[in-house]
Amino acid sequence: MAATKRPFPLLQPASISDPVAIRDNDWTAFRQLGALHDHWTLKSWAPGQSAFYWYLTFDDPALADLAERCQKSLADDGIDPVPLDGLHLTLLSVGRTGDVSDEQLAGIAAAARARLSAVAPFDLDIGPLTGSRSALRFSVTPWDKLLKLHRLLREATATQRPTSRLTNTAELRPHLGIGYINRPQNAATLVADVAALRDLPPVTVQVNKVDLVELRRDGRQYRWTDRAVLPLG
Repeated sequence: MAATKRPFPLLQPASISDPVAIRDNDWTAFRQLGALHDHWTLKSWAPGQSAFYWYLTFDDPALADLAERCQKSLADDGIDPVPLDGLHLTLLSVGRTGDVSDEQLAGIAAAARARLSAVAPFDLDIGPLTGSRSALRFSVTPWDKLLKLHRLLREATATQRPTSRLTNTAELRPHLGIGYINRPQNAATLVADVAALRDLPPVTVQVNKVDLVELRRDGRQYRWTDRAVLPLG
C-alpha cells in the first residue's frame, strides 16, 4: 500500500468506544509528524475527475461555529478552509464515475437502504482539533457505530462492485476535516497553533442519514451533488 493510502493514524486507538482513547490516538499521531504536505499535490486528481462516495454531512450551527473559529485562528498557517456548508465525514469511496454505471449506483443505493433500515440514528461528538499529514480535522467519537455503518455500506457497495478495492473497515479512521494544508511545511508551528485550540469543547451532532454523493474538486475545495440520501431507521 502506498504511503499516501495508509490510514492516519496508522494504528487504531486502544478502544473504538472510549472518546479519550480515540482523541489521544489522533493527537499523538499528529504531534509526532515532522513534516506536512501540500494536500492538493499529495491527493492529486485529474482535470474533470469525479467519483462516488458515501458521506455523512452536517447542517449544524454549533459545528459550523466551531469550525469557523478554528479556521480563522489558523488563517496564516497555509490552510485552505473547508466551506462551512461543505463539512463532511467520509465513510467510503465507491469508485470513479466512469467506472460505476447508473444501474450499479441504483443497485448500491437499494442494497444500502435495506441495510440501513435497521440502524437507529445516533449521536457523535466532534472535536477537539487535530490534524494529519495534509489536513486539519476534528476528532470524532465514538467510532463503534461508525465502523458498523462502514461495514454495512461496504457490503452494499460490494453487491454491485465485487471486484473493486473497497477500503476495509479496519482501515477507516473517522474524522471531520476543516482545512487542507496548501504548502509543504515543518509540522512544529502548526502543531503548536492547533494545541492552543484544543480546549474548545466538542459539539454533539446527530447522524440520521447517509449520503451517496458525486464528488468533484473545484479549485482548492471539494463539492458534491447528492445522488441518494438514505435515512437511518
